Amino acid sequence: MTTFLFVLALAAVVVLVWRLRSGGTERSMFAPESAATAPPPGPKPIVLPTAWVIPDVLVQFRRVEGFELPPERVAALRERLLALPRPAAAAFKLLSGDFMDSASADALAQEILSEPHLAAQVLATVNSPFYGLARPVASVQDAITYLGRDTVRSVAVRCLIEPALAPADARLSALYDNHARASRLAAQLCQILARRVGVPDSGAMVTAAVLSYVGHMAMLAMRAPEASLQDGRKDFLERSQHEQDDVGIAAGELGCLLLEAWNMPVAIVEDVRQIDLVVTTPPKQLSAQKATRYALTYYCVRVADKLAAGTWADLEAAVPERLVGPEFFHAQTHFMSDPKLAQLAVEMRTPQLVDEVQRLLRA
Repeated sequence: MTTFLFVLALAAVVVLVWRLRSGGTERSMFAPESAATAPPPGPKPIVLPTAWVIPDVLVQFRRVEGFELPPERVAALRERLLALPRPAAAAFKLLSGDFMDSASADALAQEILSEPHLAAQVLATVNSPFYGLARPVASVQDAITYLGRDTVRSVAVRCLIEPALAPADARLSALYDNHARASRLAAQLCQILARRVGVPDSGAMVTAAVLSYVGHMAMLAMRAPEASLQDGRKDFLERSQHEQDDVGIAAGELGCLLLEAWNMPVAIVEDVRQIDLVVTTPPKQLSAQKATRYALTYYCVRVADKLAAGTWADLEAAVPERLVGPEFFHAQTHFMSDPKLAQLAVEMRTPQLVDEVQRLLRA
């Protein structure tokens, strides 16, 4: 009997030791797999945009560049542009080549803080519902920490440039506000989509997207208010044609003329010029790297136009294979020839991205 009890006790000890050592394994049988042990997800499917015939209106459209105008007409346009209020000097410092290439977060914060009114505007803007911060930030440094340098710099540039281009005619305020909303939205879309499809240097894309609206705002001062109001709901290509008929060049090229008059860096002006050129430029006319950046930036800007104006209520119409309209034809050809951009057809339907953009629209 004693021997039996001893053997029974020994067996109980062995079982207890085994259970203690294997407890983690036992629990894992009933717990969901962790990220470390879950099987890796399969490759995301590629959904190619729908091929369609080039629209006649796009075949007939020819974008006019500034150098094609007679010198006296360029001089007259430049004179009118220079009569517009000039942004504060901080805008040019923030957009200088050296500052964009190498400035640290501390240097950016110091530059913004050197203009007290600018610091106040930047903090008011980044604390708005549009940026969705979990809690308000009390300093420019904190804003950079939570939102990143590119976002805060784009906010500062907009705060400096947009007031200088506000129209004198109150009837144009709604159009101006649409451009301002689209500028904010395009900057955020550039950051979100560049990250999702793996396009580097989103900072340059954000800057070019924001500055691409300079011409659209300045165009409000170049045309008769009635003409701008009539074109307010027109698509990008038709509006561009009417602008060329009235002024000689479209808004995108007018913005480049203004940036040159402001002595902006040549590289930035050229980036801005290339955005709107995508409307008439197939992929084969650009190097692969430039084609990806310019096509994605153009896509973000045109989608932002539609969403900010209320032409589109959500992202469904922006999914690449759902795009319609002549202004998107060559963007589609870029999507079909570039695997990174083709991936947008999948990414644009992910719940996280849809929710993020819907939050931006609600704000």
